[in-house]
Amino acid sequence: MIQQQNKKAAVLVVSKQQQQQSTSSSKKTIMMTARQMQIFNLLSGGVAGTVSSILTNPLEVMKTQLQASAAVVGPSKSQQTLQSVCDGIWKKDGVAGFWRGLAPTLVGIIPARSVYFYSYQSISTKIEEKSPVAAPAGSPTNALLSGLMAGVCSNTLTNPIWMIRTRMQLYGTPCVQSIQTLWNAEGVKGFYKGVSASYWGCTEGALQFVIYEQLKTRVTKWKRQQQQNDGTTTTNDDTNIELTKLEYFISAALSKGLASVLTYPHEVARTRLRELGSAAGGMWDCIFTIGKTEGTAGLYAGMGIHLAKVVPNSALMFLTYELVRKWLQTNVQVKEEVVVL
Repeated sequence: MIQQQNKKAAVLVVSKQQQQQSTSSSKKTIMMTARQMQIFNLLSGGVAGTVSSILTNPLEVMKTQLQASAAVVGPSKSQQTLQSVCDGIWKKDGVAGFWRGLAPTLVGIIPARSVYFYSYQSISTKIEEKSPVAAPAGSPTNALLSGLMAGVCSNTLTNPIWMIRTRMQLYGTPCVQSIQTLWNAEGVKGFYKGVSASYWGCTEGALQFVIYEQLKTRVTKWKRQQQQNDGTTTTNDDTNIELTKLEYFISAALSKGLASVLTYPHEVARTRLRELGSAAGGMWDCIFTIGKTEGTAGLYAGMGIHLAKVVPNSALMFLTYELVRKWLQTNVQVKEEVVVL
């Protein structure tokens, strides 16, 4: 009897040791080189937006139709509504019509988002190194400059892709045909139509990051204050305060919504500049013309559906970005690269 109890005790000890070993092995730090971490970080920003972009593509198509001029829509432009746009797309192309421009979106979303997030993080770090007191990471100055430069990098690289997507969404032409038509009519510079409006749109990304960083800071300070009131902490150190997934999501959603409302007219101007035979001289000329002929309603055409698309999309991307960055900081250790001469 005693021997059987001893055997059972031995089995329990062994099983506990195995559990401890398996737990410790599961918490092993992953080794990556600095270059591998950069690539992982680069791709994570792009993958974060791919699924949400596929799901929200119908909203993008409808928004583009609402932003188009009477030259594209026809005399019924003044009576155009979301319902009429949906009916028109359905009658012409059926379900497939709501996924116009999906191919360029899938081609462009990973490089666009990857370059944007990677550029923002890299530029933010560089600015902090150069001006640690005046522009530390997370400060309004740092976020504004990093967001602007990241937007310029991303838009310069991917504008030709979005140009083709807009043509496909406006006219329903296949991808290859849209490329050939644009190349034959306008050459290389045709692929960069609307880039001036995109550069102005970089202020949206910059504002979003400024608001986002400030919201995170305020929520972190509020949580620290709550902990001090509860007696769980007595320090003023915010570095150990972690935000929840919901707090990240709400911060990103609010920041995107506010930034989009403040800068929305550039979205309409960009669509108009990319229309076939557009006579607009430039972004500001286009905005003034729309404001003069169509008023505020023209400058903010399609904004409701735009917010319905970009706010949850952006919130999901920022949440994924934060979770991936936190995972890298916690589970990945940078190792030195071996240089073979």
